[in-house]
Amino acid sequence: MARLGIQAAIYWLAACMLVLTLGKFFEQVLLLGEDEMQTSLVLAFYIYCIISLLSASKHKLFHVLAIPVFTQFLHLFQKYAFTAGANSFWRLAPFGILSCYFAYFSLRKPVSLTQGEKLFLFSWINIQAFFLLISPNFGNIVSGGFLLYLIVLPFFFIYLKQVSTAIDFAENLELYLCALYIILGIGTFGLVVAGASYMGSDNLLATRNITDTNVTMAYFILLWPFVLLYASRHALNSLVRLTLYAILLSVVVLSFSRGAVLLIIPYMILTSILAGNHFRFWHFLLLAFGIIGFVPDLLSQYQDSDMAYFWTLRFSDLLATDSLLDKLQEISGRAEIYEIAYHLFILKPLTGHGTGSFETLGPGYREAHSLFYTLLAENGMLGLVYFYGLFISLLIQLISVCKMDRKLGLLLVSFTFYLIYNHTVGSVFVILPAKSVTINCLAPILLMCIYFYCRHVQKGHIGLADE
Repeated sequence: MARLGIQAAIYWLAACMLVLTLGKFFEQVLLLGEDEMQTSLVLAFYIYCIISLLSASKHKLFHVLAIPVFTQFLHLFQKYAFTAGANSFWRLAPFGILSCYFAYFSLRKPVSLTQGEKLFLFSWINIQAFFLLISPNFGNIVSGGFLLYLIVLPFFFIYLKQVSTAIDFAENLELYLCALYIILGIGTFGLVVAGASYMGSDNLLATRNITDTNVTMAYFILLWPFVLLYASRHALNSLVRLTLYAILLSVVVLSFSRGAVLLIIPYMILTSILAGNHFRFWHFLLLAFGIIGFVPDLLSQYQDSDMAYFWTLRFSDLLATDSLLDKLQEISGRAEIYEIAYHLFILKPLTGHGTGSFETLGPGYREAHSLFYTLLAENGMLGLVYFYGLFISLLIQLISVCKMDRKLGLLLVSFTFYLIYNHTVGSVFVILPAKSVTINCLAPILLMCIYFYCRHVQKGHIGLADE
């Protein structure tokens, strides 16, 4: 993993040097953002994408998967200074660079697809194009919609199909996704610190919105099984494992998300049992409580902090109810949002109103805080049947893989909790806002990683370390 970091650091250093050189000759280029530093880092990232994709590397899969993760941080770093929204060149540039690489890759290494895979890609492209074209929000999302739905995701499927034929694909995928998990965690902490002090703000709930941790949590759910599989395969020591657990638990704390607390803690316990790490998990909790017990001032200082105030603000009403689920829906306003989405579905039950339409026709949110209700409003019964058909196909494959090794049940649990999160906390699939900051398609990419990981395991079972 250290080699990945060194290689990425070299690419990043080269990109920064090129931008500094460019700034010497064209000073006006560095005045696009709030200041020269922000503009330099944004431009350096675009150059980094080009360098990492075109340079020869045996870890090319990591660099391909890393771009959507890094892009999420780039979007938040660009906040306010660069044009936002799904039609923004600044937001779409990394995905455009990625698409050019995929086209180049496909020309060099033609991929042989099965009839089923061709049918899937054909249906996906046509159905998603239809939903984009009928959307009343089409003018605000046309560039991002066509790029992500019709180019990036199909190309990602073809690319993963090709690289998954490598003998060491599964082992490398565990390494790369574990590394991205660490990067995503550290990056989230960095954004929280930066967001808390942005323009003098100390409002941690505002920080939560700045860092978009509610969305990020879904990515952690999908990455977590690969973290445990990597730890199991390489028999990582207890200190490293505790650090990996601490990253996820810390993100939950900083998310200020009720749904995250109610879902992630049971999720971690269940996956730890499946991975054979439940003793380490309980050791981590005992260590945390031990620190609080032996350092009583720590708890009193926390109670006086902004963190405690905002947690109390988020959970005080929740704890005062007899019906936890009903109260959660009530205080979060989701019940009213679901009602609006259902009303939109009734107006056009077959096709819905099109991709991104809820942002325009609903109360202003980019989705209905539920995958089911978002699909109802935007894609109608046609989209509902299509998407859930894909989910069921992946679920069937995951169940069959679980029979090969108990630890591979981690993937099934991850997918299940991802769906629960998508139906209760918020819909996290392709993020395509008309005006707001973050544009991403990381969730479907991670789902494809799970799919091809399972395919690889089924073709030639790979053993995992027993502990």
